[in-house]
Amino acid sequence: MDTVRTETATFTKWMVGEGPMMSGVVGGVAGEGTYAGKVLDYAPGATTVIAATYQFNGADRPFTALVHVEQTGLEAEITGVVIDGWRKGSPVHGRYAEITCDHDGVSSDCWQGSLTIGDADR
Repeated sequence: MDTVRTETATFTKWMVGEGPMMSGVVGGVAGEGTYAGKVLDYAPGATTVIAATYQFNGADRPFTALVHVEQTGLEAEITGVVIDGWRKGSPVHGRYAEITCDHDGVSSDCWQGSLTIGDADR
């Protein structure tokens, strides 16, 4: 079994208007920067299922991931793969929590979390 390094990027994101575009800020291993995302599919329910792209435009290691999100209540689990940029082809997993945050002169629902790139074992 080979050990593969995992690294974690952080994000706080919000919807732009009613969507499907998202905006926000990133940090962690990606470096300080902006977040841009797009909801590709949205299936609301007791557990809401979302397909989306998450673009981390960090100063150090920019990347884009295609993700599958399952949100129950105010928390979500994220899985996916890096499709462009740093660590392309690497699996990702993470989570976020729904919060209220101030951005662009308004206060709205936001989602704050982290995305870990790579598997601990392979």
